[in-house]
Parts: sequence; C-alpha cells; structure tokens
Amino acid sequence: MNKKELRQKQIECLKNYAATAAKELDDLILLKKLMNLKLLQHSQRIGVTSSLPYEVDTSNLIANLWEQGKEVYLARSYNNREHTQDFVAYNYNSKVAKSKFGVEEVVDTNAKVNNELDLIIVPGVAFALDSKQRIGFGGGYYDRFLAKHPHTPTIALANRKMIFAHMSWQAEKTDIPLKTIITPHEI
Repeated sequence: MNKKELRQKQIECLKNYAATAAKELDDLILLKKLMNLKLLQHSQRIGVTSSLPYEVDTSNLIANLWEQGKEVYLARSYNNREHTQDFVAYNYNSKVAKSKFGVEEVVDTNAKVNNELDLIIVPGVAFALDSKQRIGFGGGYYDRFLAKHPHTPTIALANRKMIFAHMSWQAEKTDIPLKTIITPHEI
C-alpha cells in the first residue's frame, strides 16, 4: 500500500475512532506523558498545530502550556507553491480562523512569527516506531519546515490507531524522521 492509500485508510480509521471513550482516554494519557517529559518542562517556546477532531486533541495541551507560562506558537501554512509554514504566537486573545485544511490558524498579520522553537509537536495520521517516520496530510509542510530547522526537537503524540511497529510504507527522501513518539502505552 502506498502512502496516499494508507493516509486515506488511516483518516477513515481515525474518524471512526474519534468519538470513542478509548480515544478520549488515549488523549488524556498522551497529554499526561507529554507534560511529564523533562524536554517539555525545559522548553519555553513550543510549536503545535490546532488539532482536527480525529487527531490527538491539542486543546488541553495548549491550555496546560499557557497555565505554565510557556509561549505557544500555532503552525500557519501558506498557500504557495513551496508549501511553507511558520509558527505564529498564539494566546487567549489571538484571532483564529480555519485554514483550507480545516485547522485553526492565527490570522492576525501582526502576530509574532517565531520559527526558532525549543520544541515542536508534529501532527500526523500514522507513526512508525522503528524508524520514527510519519505520514502527515500530504502537503509536506512539516517536512520542509523541519529540513530547515534540523536541530529543533520534535515529538509526536500517537494514539493506539496511529501506531505502526514497523514502517509499512515507502519513505521519501524528503521525509524527516521525528526525534520522539509518545504512545498511550509502554512499547
């Protein structure tokens, strides 16, 4: 199965999983594990994406980061040929709107852009534990960004439906492996 086919299969699987108690429990466990990580505790500027309903929920993560006085930056994609993105300062007063992907992004053109982050929480629909590769949403936004910022630590939050022990898809030369994948259970 190629990446595009697996991506579509995964999105359908995750949509079915989205309204279950098991997903809610996974989200809570993942949040707790992430908040207990020393890397997160020592990070001040954190990049994250506002999650879609079938992804691991980032709303509680963002609220926890704000409570701890951390700077939160939401990914903002640009509708250009290069499929680029920046991370934009996000707080309680930020104006947001849904992007063409359905993800909330900061729309204030005067909001501070900061791509020199201490940590990035990277989204995706499938994560291979052996290679730390991921399948995202197909635009290459994160891979392009991470290629330009190779020293920024990356973490993915993967619920039980997103986890693959071994990479069952062909990685492309532009795919950037993650540094850490957090799962709801011990592997």
